[in-house]
Formats: sequence, structure tokens, C-alpha cells
Amino acid sequence: MRKTGRLCLLLAPLVIVLAVVATTSAAAAPRTLANGTVGNTSSTFNSVRAADGNLIVDLSATASYTGTFSGTSTLHGILIIHADGSANFHDVETFTGTVNGVPGTVTFNLTGSNDAALAVHATATIIGASGDLAGLHGVLHEVGTVIVPTGPVGTYSGKIG
Repeated sequence: MRKTGRLCLLLAPLVIVLAVVATTSAAAAPRTLANGTVGNTSSTFNSVRAADGNLIVDLSATASYTGTFSGTSTLHGILIIHADGSANFHDVETFTGTVNGVPGTVTFNLTGSNDAALAVHATATIIGASGDLAGLHGVLHEVGTVIVPTGPVGTYSGKIG
């Protein structure tokens, strides 16, 4: 009985370590590439104020996605338009649709800017997901052009997992 007891004491930590490693490996989904198109379909300036030569706009918008992400988004955020025509923005975006065919909702922290020629560069970082997409994380990089009056249209690419 003593040999069996010692053997159990020696094997128990090994079994625990193997269980933790197996669980961690199963939970870590592989990163996959994501790409497609994204474009604002409407935008509303809720308020506009001037400050230090800039226009500060509280805005709401809707967007449509095709590709890896397929669905629609609502956005709310701040757009700062500078005197030279460039701008920067920070929005919270809520996407509803499918990602690689899996349904759910994804929340992005969206930050970006455009130059005076209206070329847009933005980063959309996943900060939450629900439904069958719960646990999804990743970052999308967006490039495009501002189309007045609705806002940016272009492409996205990134990695999700």
C-alpha cells in the first residue's frame, strides 16, 4: 500500500500538469486571416463644436461588411476635423452578423485618421464578442477613402482567433 501511495503522490502532479496543458492547448484557437470590404452606409452628426481651429463631431453611423465578416455595424464616436482637412476618430463599433459563417456580435475599438486627400487608415481591435463568437479576439486594419456624406469605404485585413 505504501508503494501505491507514493506512486499516486508522484503521478498526481504530472496528471494535473498534463490536464492544464491539454486544456490550454484546446482553448487557444489558431489565428486565421480575415479580409473583405467595409463601408459606411449612413452617418449622423449628433453635435458639432469648434475648438482651437478644429471641429469636434459627436457622430453615429452604420456600416456594412462583406468577406470574412458579413453583416452590419453601428458606430458611435468622436471625429476631430483639423483645419487642413485631415481628421482623426475614435469610435466604438458593434458588428452583428457572421464571421466565417459563425453568427454573433463583435464589439470593436475603432481608431484611425484620414489625410487632407481623404485617404483613411484605421485599426479595429476586438474588445468583446458574444453569441457563437464569444471569445473571439483579433485586429483588423482598414484602408479606404472618405465618401461624403456617409464616411469611409474600403477594405479590411487582419488576423482573428
